[in-house]
Amino acid sequence: MSMAALLHRHLFGIKVDGREPIWYIDDQTVLYPAGHNTVIFNLEQRIQRFLPGTDKTEEITAIAVSPNKKFVAVAEKSDKGVITVFDLHSLKRRRLLTATDSLSKEFVSLAFSPDSKLLMAQGGAPDWSLTIWTWEKAKFVATFKTAASPNSAIYQCSFCPTDNNLICVTGNGVFKQLKLVDSNLKQLPNALNKREPQNYLCHTWLSEERVVMGTDTGDLLVVDSLELKAFIPRSPSDSNSIEAIVGFSKGIVTGSDDGSIAIYDKTDEKELYKRTKVFRIDNNAVKIRHLAVSHTEEQLVMATDNNQLYQFNLTNADIMKPDETNFDFLATSFHSGQITGVDTCVRKPLVATCGLDKSVRMWNYVDKTLELTKYFNEEAHSLALHPSGLHLLVGFSDKMRLLNVVMDDMRPFKEFAIKACRECKFSHGGHMFAAVNGNTINVFATYTCENLGNLRGHNGKVRSVCWSADDTKIVSCGMDGAVYEWNLKDFKRVGESVLKSCNYTCAVCTPDGKTSFAVGSDKKIKEITDSNIVKEYDLPGAVLCQVVLSHSGRMLFTATDTGSIQSWKFPLTNEVQDHQCHSRAVSRMCMTHDDAHLFTVGEDGVLLMLDVRDKEIRAAKRDKELLPFSEEILVTKSDLEEKTALTTDLKLKVDELQLHNDYQLRLKDMNHQDKIKELTDKLTAEIEAEKARHEALLAEKNDMEMEYEERIKNMEERHLLSSQQMEAQYQHKIMAEVERYQQLLEEKELLNERWDEQNSLLVESHERLVQELTDEYEYKLQEEQLALQRVRDEKDDLLRELEETRRQVEEDADQEIEELKDKYEVKLSAEREQHLRLKGENGIMRKKFHAQLKEIEDGKDDNKQLMARQKELYHQISMLEKEIAGLKKEIRERDETIGDKEKRIYDLKKKNQELEKFKFVLDYKIKELKKQIEPRELEIADMKHQIKEMDQELERYHKTNSNLELTISDNKLKLEGQQQEILMQRGKCNDMGNKLKRYHNDLHAVIQYITEPKQLKEAVKALYQKHVQEPPQGAQVEQDIQKEYNRQRDYLEKTVESLKKKLSKDMDLHKTDSTRIMHENVALIKEINELRREIKALKQGGMRPPGGGATGKETPASGRATSSRMGGDPSKEIDMQREEIRRLRNRVDELEGVDRTRPTSREKLPPMDGFAE
Repeated sequence: MSMAALLHRHLFGIKVDGREPIWYIDDQTVLYPAGHNTVIFNLEQRIQRFLPGTDKTEEITAIAVSPNKKFVAVAEKSDKGVITVFDLHSLKRRRLLTATDSLSKEFVSLAFSPDSKLLMAQGGAPDWSLTIWTWEKAKFVATFKTAASPNSAIYQCSFCPTDNNLICVTGNGVFKQLKLVDSNLKQLPNALNKREPQNYLCHTWLSEERVVMGTDTGDLLVVDSLELKAFIPRSPSDSNSIEAIVGFSKGIVTGSDDGSIAIYDKTDEKELYKRTKVFRIDNNAVKIRHLAVSHTEEQLVMATDNNQLYQFNLTNADIMKPDETNFDFLATSFHSGQITGVDTCVRKPLVATCGLDKSVRMWNYVDKTLELTKYFNEEAHSLALHPSGLHLLVGFSDKMRLLNVVMDDMRPFKEFAIKACRECKFSHGGHMFAAVNGNTINVFATYTCENLGNLRGHNGKVRSVCWSADDTKIVSCGMDGAVYEWNLKDFKRVGESVLKSCNYTCAVCTPDGKTSFAVGSDKKIKEITDSNIVKEYDLPGAVLCQVVLSHSGRMLFTATDTGSIQSWKFPLTNEVQDHQCHSRAVSRMCMTHDDAHLFTVGEDGVLLMLDVRDKEIRAAKRDKELLPFSEEILVTKSDLEEKTALTTDLKLKVDELQLHNDYQLRLKDMNHQDKIKELTDKLTAEIEAEKARHEALLAEKNDMEMEYEERIKNMEERHLLSSQQMEAQYQHKIMAEVERYQQLLEEKELLNERWDEQNSLLVESHERLVQELTDEYEYKLQEEQLALQRVRDEKDDLLRELEETRRQVEEDADQEIEELKDKYEVKLSAEREQHLRLKGENGIMRKKFHAQLKEIEDGKDDNKQLMARQKELYHQISMLEKEIAGLKKEIRERDETIGDKEKRIYDLKKKNQELEKFKFVLDYKIKELKKQIEPRELEIADMKHQIKEMDQELERYHKTNSNLELTISDNKLKLEGQQQEILMQRGKCNDMGNKLKRYHNDLHAVIQYITEPKQLKEAVKALYQKHVQEPPQGAQVEQDIQKEYNRQRDYLEKTVESLKKKLSKDMDLHKTDSTRIMHENVALIKEINELRREIKALKQGGMRPPGGGATGKETPASGRATSSRMGGDPSKEIDMQREEIRRLRNRVDELEGVDRTRPTSREKLPPMDGFAE
């Protein structure tokens, strides 16, 4: 039993959502968070070291490096928020800090003091507390609530670079400068009180008292000595916010939310800083989260919102042009979103990834570099890499594509109609691959792309597929809680394990295919053997989402939705070792073929490479001889030809340039030789003149030396004499000063004695004066005490008198209240009776008023014309108002005794009457509007009917358009197929043309032996063997393309008919040439026979013809015929020749009748002896 250890090796990615995510340790080393780790990356050696995250924490929220570059503080999110301080040299934890009194779960910003002894942390919502520790002793120093309300947000806190006690805090509507005094934080006067609050996104210290801030409106504010010294507004054409700011010796650099940086130089003007240059990241207009400058101020590194790190050469900023490409990736580009797939191959050190950023990437895990990147139009959900590393299978949102990995590109060559394929995997041999299509698994042949079979049986979506080591079985699991084992011989299910309460997310099988391991939503890992769950262990606090088994079958790893990786003791037990790796859920895992590395990817966009250490596995692997990685790559013929042509052109250009340079060098050499000759003559003359001058100066120097030696001697003598005189003079002065010093000492003693006497007299007089003052003030104190006692007695008398007066006043007030109460109760009852009487009268008046309203309504019905009716109504209203005014006047005369209540009732009546008047007017208007609405309603009904008919017609148009669109798409697909077929036919035509050219060349070479039958025969045999390597086979027509074949067949038949007509014309043209050549051949044969007869006659007569070398021109075939027929008569020989010619002609006719479609050659071959059919 063994448990493998995991060690962090390399990490591709960054976490930029924290505050200040990247820092320079030195000019070649940067520090940044990635996943749940802090990475220390050496840019020169490309080596990474890691600071692991704390257990039971969620993610990294802030990072700070001490000014002495010895320590780093990492803040992590948890129940109370945790800060871990690491030593950057030993990479060990030095201290763990937490704020126990805070309600926040995280710290949003960290900062070290200039002496690196204090650590400040800004807490998050809801209390936004600023806390300071002496971190080495874990001693709490001070705390301060920086935000006025929980809805405010604080972004950054920092120490002054030269003062440990001066602090700046910025946020949304918050700018505060604090001072640490005696373990208390005191707020200094705010320099921005007179301004409207803004959203201050970032700030930086430029000197001991100067702070520069950036806002969400793109403005810069400079605060110096607690005063606003400068306001630098944004450009009118630039509305981007300033997200990051950093200072350097020449000024400041700001980063905006559109992917641009601006450089501000120091000036002596009012604004203090002036924007001089603006540079933008090409094709990457995203928010810049943070900026950092190296110690030498040569490089500027920036972190963007899409998880990328860029560097910018700050020293050459003055000569750079804004429209040039001025930004480079710090190491390499990373995924900008969730990574959804990862896989490795056997023959190459490559790992492939894909993600929701629509990119597919190929990484080299030996060189730790990015080999290839390609962006597509759709999101990629799954990925599989062929064991050879030359093919890639990617499942996109619209289709699944099979790609060829060529030298510098990934080119798709086959598409499959599988949308949003969430899982795909090549077999171990690479000859097959499986792809998930919903709840079905499709199995395809890799090299023919033929669908070998479909595996159906899952009721939910399939989440994982695993091949057995011999590629005869597949293990799958799905959301329906089922783990199935499939046999690929008959594509049937041979094993199953169903657990409805668990949604499985991943399953693997052992190399022998007998045991499977699965994880799902129930937080347990299960070992399944023979369709039964034999073991299961849970991991408290997290859901297991991925599982991977080593190729040796001895190591098991799992991953959780919190980003941690677990190494299990194998065979499976409950012993497990946990590793903090990612900050979000792990989406995929895979291992290399030699089980040396484990690759994990997650929703945080990070690819993590882990070394797997296990002694037993390492010993077993060392026994096996591992093949080295292959270096072969795929290159298309067109690319190769293009590269070759480019290389040839470049070589020609190099040769031309070399010749041109040689010619220019020769010309320059000649010019330089002439110039050197002129300069040599000129310098020789100058040297001679300078030599003469030097001799004259040397003689003058000797004379001056002698003169100055005499002067020096005389000066020494004078100096010696003067020094002796001065010594005697100052000796006399010293003696005088000594005598004066003695006299002053005596005077000092006398003054001391006199001062002692005066001091004693002053002390005695002071004591007497103090005694007198003491007696005087004691007497005054006694008098004041007596006066105070008298005042107290008077106070007691006044208090007694006040109590008596208060009691009497209260009694009088109670009696008066009772009397007033009785009086007003009587008056209230009278008022109530009067109110009831008035209410009855008011009811009578209302009835009269309603009668009047009824009369008005009757009068309105009699009015037909609108204008006359309105005038009459206005007149009636005025009359009624007069009557109402008279009634009100009568009521006021009768109710003079009511007072204020009567006025109130009158006001209410008046308001009521006005409302009734408005009601009457509104009722009339409503009736008129109803009369106007009726025809409008009829028109609306008609319009609705028309709209309904138009909707139906529009729906018919939509259906017609959709049908037309389908027809257009089908036609486009057919057109693309025809274009591809045309391209293939063109390629075949080119190949056939090349073969035909080679055949013509070989045929021309064969014709050279036309007069030598034996060599001709051998040449024809060689020609046959060369060009007819395999017997022709009839093409098989697939049934699914029969229609397309028929259409192309008609087209080709027409083409063949035209070619036949052209061929018949060519045959007629060549027929005369063939007849002429045949006649010439017959004449030549006759001449040969006559020469044979002459030779025979000469040999029989024992004579040799003169110039016997002339007969040596006969062919070997004629020589053989002559030697074989030496003993026959001429008539018999002629008959045999005629018979041979007849036989050859018949053979030629037979051969010409076999294939009439092939065009005949320009001239026919002569007859040959012994032709093997």
